[in-house]
Amino acid sequence: MRLRRAAPWVLCAVSLGMLALSIALRLRDPDPAEDLTGLEAIIEPLGFVGIPVVGALIASRLPGNPYGWVWCALGLAASLAEASGPLARVLGWPVGTAWVLGGWGFVGLLGLSFFVILLFPTGAPPRHCWRWLARVDAAGALALFLLVPFVYDVSNPWAVQGDAGRKLTGAVVATVYVMFFFIVVATISLVLRFRRAGPVERQQLTWFMYAAVLNGLIIVLGPLGLFPGGLAGTALNSVGFLLLPVAVGAAMLRYRLFEIDRIVSRTVSYGLLTGCLVALYLVLVTLLRTLLEPLTGSSTVAVAGSTLAVAAVFNPARRRLQELVDRRFDRAHYDAGRAVEAFAGRLREQVDLDEIATGLRATVGATVAPDRMAVWLRPADRS
Repeated sequence: MRLRRAAPWVLCAVSLGMLALSIALRLRDPDPAEDLTGLEAIIEPLGFVGIPVVGALIASRLPGNPYGWVWCALGLAASLAEASGPLARVLGWPVGTAWVLGGWGFVGLLGLSFFVILLFPTGAPPRHCWRWLARVDAAGALALFLLVPFVYDVSNPWAVQGDAGRKLTGAVVATVYVMFFFIVVATISLVLRFRRAGPVERQQLTWFMYAAVLNGLIIVLGPLGLFPGGLAGTALNSVGFLLLPVAVGAAMLRYRLFEIDRIVSRTVSYGLLTGCLVALYLVLVTLLRTLLEPLTGSSTVAVAGSTLAVAAVFNPARRRLQELVDRRFDRAHYDAGRAVEAFAGRLREQVDLDEIATGLRATVGATVAPDRMAVWLRPADRS
């Protein structure tokens, strides 16, 4: 048992050591093809740090659950994909070594990502019928692992040439697309699991989906130019990669598990508020510039007036949006606030201590749900 608890941290140390080595080698001998500055070379691999750490935390605390071990293996695959290029370049390994090692790391990431989604959070598929898909994914990953050294690449001297090489490369590409499709199917399994889950498992799944949606938005919106590029874009991508392991760790270890409703509510409300205020600002600037520029000769007054108008409506809009979003995404907090307000309203007209104590018990029970409750009243003869 002690060995099983120590093994995840050994795997974590190996993964983190390879990531640290890749950073050091990139700083020592940058690759012109990667086009990374010194800080970007440090920040980019940090997005993978959360994978082995979360895997070690889960596997050491729940050694009988295979889910933590999947994350440990995912950390090794990510560190191998990240460190293979710098290691081969600096250490002077034979041509093609970086391609093969990086390909193996990519195959590991692709195959294990399916299991990261399918097995969350119980460590088992939602139903027995999903096991055949898991076997097919494992078989596809094994086939890719064996074929990577023979796939055509300009830096791969072991690649199969000619017509056979083209067919082999086409088969590998098709297998990769099929495995990406399996990841999409595994995501659908989360929805099916959510419908049959209990309250605790639903909160765990909500943590996972919340992080996955945010990460997906960063990945999709980044190439569209909606997020900053350069160092800020690299840092944002690293934060996006960190979101999923952090959310999985919080869900599996049940750390502040039921805070997710409030987090989702605040994220949705401030996202809507930002979008509404930006749209309002652009509309006001356009209208005021059209009306005032012929009189003032400049757009400064229009910009200043629009800014003041947006600042004036910020708090009222935030309160209204927050109430609407809480009603949908943070219902417990919304109902608790309504119960407290109702009790405060009754308290202004109530003078009987027994009625007040009964109302207090009902309000506390509805909002906090404690295991036990008592009301202490100070005797009238004590100061």
